[in-house]
This record gives sequence, structure tokens and C-alpha cells, in this order.
Amino acid sequence: GACANCVTSHTEACRAPRRPTRTFCAPPLSALSMPRKAAGAQPAREGTLDMLSARSSAVRARLGNDSNVSVDYIEACGDCFYLAIESALSEICGWQPYYAVAMQRQLVASQITDETYQLYQLLHAQRAEGFAFMQGVDSLEALRRRVLVRGKQHRPHKCVWADGFAMEVIANHFGVLLLVIDERVQESQMFTRIAPRGACAPSSSGEASELDPSQSLVLLHSSSREHMNLIMYNGKKLPQLGDLPAKLQRLWGISAARRSAGGSHTDGCAPLAHQDFQRFLGDGVACGAIRPRPGMAPAAPPPQPDVYDESLVGR
Repeated sequence: GACANCVTSHTEACRAPRRPTRTFCAPPLSALSMPRKAAGAQPAREGTLDMLSARSSAVRARLGNDSNVSVDYIEACGDCFYLAIESALSEICGWQPYYAVAMQRQLVASQITDETYQLYQLLHAQRAEGFAFMQGVDSLEALRRRVLVRGKQHRPHKCVWADGFAMEVIANHFGVLLLVIDERVQESQMFTRIAPRGACAPSSSGEASELDPSQSLVLLHSSSREHMNLIMYNGKKLPQLGDLPAKLQRLWGISAARRSAGGSHTDGCAPLAHQDFQRFLGDGVACGAIRPRPGMAPAAPPPQPDVYDESLVGR
């Protein structure tokens, strides 16, 4: 007789043993759910977390999800703070060599004193984080030359990143208020402000320092790896304090004071309003030199900017 697989009689091939048929069992529905979780998932890398914290949505969340907040991303080259300041100041009069990165570094270098040099040496000797650049620096002039080195030209690890001292020098010289979100510290302390000399006055309520609402400011986000991006508010890179709502001002412990009949509410260095800033820059560019703000010592002539000495690179 014929088998089901043959149209002819049985053959040796038909009588050969057949391979058993495999049985496939459908996986349970729960196994098909998405997304799948990898077994033994590793924690996110530090660089990944750093990038996530710098996203516009993350920065906006730090500021109460204010829809007017956005981020202007700065190149990570070791000059990020100076590039952010350059970009912000360029909003008023356009780019000027007066506040270019090289000129800002020259300004900071000129303000370094022997006391600052001794402090940096001590911190380096104590292996404090962030002071490896002091390796091989054996004099005040050597430190000044190293501060002049630009990361964009000589790579980030071969330049000195801006620290609190540098930021204070820039804030005082240009009369701008620096408001920083610092991801390196715990949330209760991450809102840091650096006000230009004489800009703050005691608050009548005792809760926050009062500043003139026309005070120009720069908002910055500092990641856990110390990279800085520029925060814009309502599309402005250099807003005035009065542009920020009170709830954002309170994050940094400041408030915009009401103007008195006599004008400014402070007796010290007057805040640098936008219209004053144009005249200030015009005078500075016209004379071709760095003009210090009132109350600042004249800048000592530092070494030529961008002088690079390989023996001075310790990072």
C-alpha cells in the first residue's frame, strides 16, 4: 500500500526512521512586555548622568519647570565659563575683543596676587581636588602664564578652568551678577550667586539680599563634571534681575528692590544696567585696555596672552 507521503509503494526511504518533530511552546505574555530589563543591568556611567543633568528639561526642572528657561550649550574645551560670559555680553553690543576669552583670562591673571598663589600651592600640597594644574608651578609669574593658556587652542587638560576666584574677578570687572546651579553639591546648596562688589544691600525683611532690578545677570549651569552651559531666560542671554520672577530670585536668596525716588538703593558700586553697559564697553574698547570697575585695583600688565610653555602643563 501507499503511505501518506508517497504516491508509489513503500521504499527504503519511506521506511527510514524520521527525526522527531520539535515542539515550540509560546512564551508567556509577560515575557513579551516592553521594555525588557537586561539581566544584571549596570548603573549609568558618570558621563551619561552628567549629560542628562545638563538637558534643557533637567535644568528647567531645577527652576520650577519655568517654560521661559532654555539652555545655550557651550563647547567643552576648558574655556566654558569664559565662552559663556563672552556669549552673554555679546548680546548687547555684539562681539567685542574687549571681553573675548583671551582678554578675560588676561584680566584674571592680572588679579592673581602672591596671597592667591600661596593659597593654591597649599591646596595642591594637600591634594585638594581641582588643583593639579599647580604641578610644576613655582612662582607667581608661572601661575599667571598658566592661567593665560586657552583650552580651545591647547586642549582642556592643559589649561586652568575658571574657579570661584576667576568668576569673582569677572563679576566685579564687568559688573554682572552670576547665578549658578551647581550639580556638584547637594540640592539645598546648589544655587550659588556671585554678586559684583557693592551690588547687594541688606533686605528690609531680613530674608533675602536686595539688588537693583536693572542689574544685569548671567545664569549658568555647572554639571557634576564642572562643565558650564549658559542658561537663557525668555530667550535672553543677559537678562536683568527684574526679568526673573520672584520665585526664581528666592532660589538664590535675592530679590529685586523697589527703586527709591533718588534712584539707586545702594551706596557702593552702582549696578551695571544695559544702557550703562554700552557706554562702559564703548569707553573700554576706545582706550584699547581693560578698564577696571570702580573699587577695583588697576590691572597689572600680565604676560602676553596665549603664551604656552609645555613645562608648565601639569594636568
